[in-house]
Amino acid sequence: MSLSEALNQPISFEAFYYESPTWEQRKKVLKAEAEKHNTLIKIGNAIIKGLGNIANSH
Repeated sequence: MSLSEALNQPISFEAFYYESPTWEQRKKVLKAEAEKHNTLIKIGNAIIKGLGNIANSH
């Protein structure tokens, strides 16, 4: 890389990283983790609601 090319690069590594395939892969991992977390919360809420319904019916 020439000095001119180096000087035209962004100062921050952040811009380079967020344009890379690595970031795209990391976003997929983060999304999968968030979906897993949300699913567990939904299951927990359904269990609590079910227990509440059982308690109210007796």
